[in-house]
Amino acid sequence: MRVGLDETRLRAVLDGVSARPDIGPVSFALARPETGWSWSYESETEPKPYFVGSITNMYTAALALQLRQEGLLDLDEPIAAHLGADLLAGLHVYREHDRSEELTARQLLSQTSGLADYFEQRRAHDGASVRDDALRRDRGWTFEQALSTVRTQLRPAFPPGTGRRAFYSDTNALLLGRVIEVLTGRSWEQAVTERILSPLSLASSWPFGLADVERYDTVAAIHNGPDAVRIPLTMASVRAQGSLVSTADDGIVFLRAFLGGELFDRGQLDEMTGEWRRIAFPLSYGLGLMRFSMPRLLSPGAAPREFFGHGGSTGSVLFHAPESGLFISGTVNQLKNKTLAYRLMARLAALAVE
Repeated sequence: MRVGLDETRLRAVLDGVSARPDIGPVSFALARPETGWSWSYESETEPKPYFVGSITNMYTAALALQLRQEGLLDLDEPIAAHLGADLLAGLHVYREHDRSEELTARQLLSQTSGLADYFEQRRAHDGASVRDDALRRDRGWTFEQALSTVRTQLRPAFPPGTGRRAFYSDTNALLLGRVIEVLTGRSWEQAVTERILSPLSLASSWPFGLADVERYDTVAAIHNGPDAVRIPLTMASVRAQGSLVSTADDGIVFLRAFLGGELFDRGQLDEMTGEWRRIAFPLSYGLGLMRFSMPRLLSPGAAPREFFGHGGSTGSVLFHAPESGLFISGTVNQLKNKTLAYRLMARLAALAVE
């Protein structure tokens, strides 16, 4: 690999993206540990950490797999055993049959619960979502209020664990976060800090909670189209589904640990990647992580075709391409253009492995 040439071309691509008026601060890190190569990019002279969005799900999944390994969580046992039937009642009513007590941690991790997505799913009565509401006027909500939205305003996609079907729902992480709290006796924020962030020395990463609202401006601005948005109460409310603040470099450290057996028994990875269910092309979901897979026609030459990791609705990506050994982490801090970060990742990956 001609490192100098590739780095020049990588920088040119990211400079071009950063110059767009509809893009927030851009931050990326790439690494191929087996070759000793790593490279990073910041569009700002004084870069800030950023909200990783739904990549937070991988941290929540790692906590769940740790608890499984410790014998505290059975992925196939109904979560009602930990949360109680009363808390779950009415969450998953499909064709007038309440299936809420059937929900398992495996279904939450694999996006096969069929649960309505309290955050992004549009309500029948007005065609808007909680996400839409938050972008119009920042507001916070509680765990109980989020569950009430699922019960009273939304419909599930399908019965729990239906065949090979997957439906991405933020409600899954919401519930899994509460299971983690019950089993650890700690808040989700404490659990992720004590069990993942501190052991990996991720000093630039933290869960953004209500106590951090005044620190909102120390995090890179999120854009929705050309305009930056101020949503500190929203970000403090999404917790186990999307509240984590991190950096591109910290993301690579976490992903290497996640895939390398530092956080839980590496043997569980075979199960996590053994069955994939389509969400929307080119994304599918395994057990606690996402696959981005491109056909050879759209990924010519040596360009990686398959990536394991997760993406976030804030315009963030954190993936590993196993065929090339490439790790890629970063963000464009943009809510509106959901495909941009993935297309950019594929382009950078192709340049990095030439």
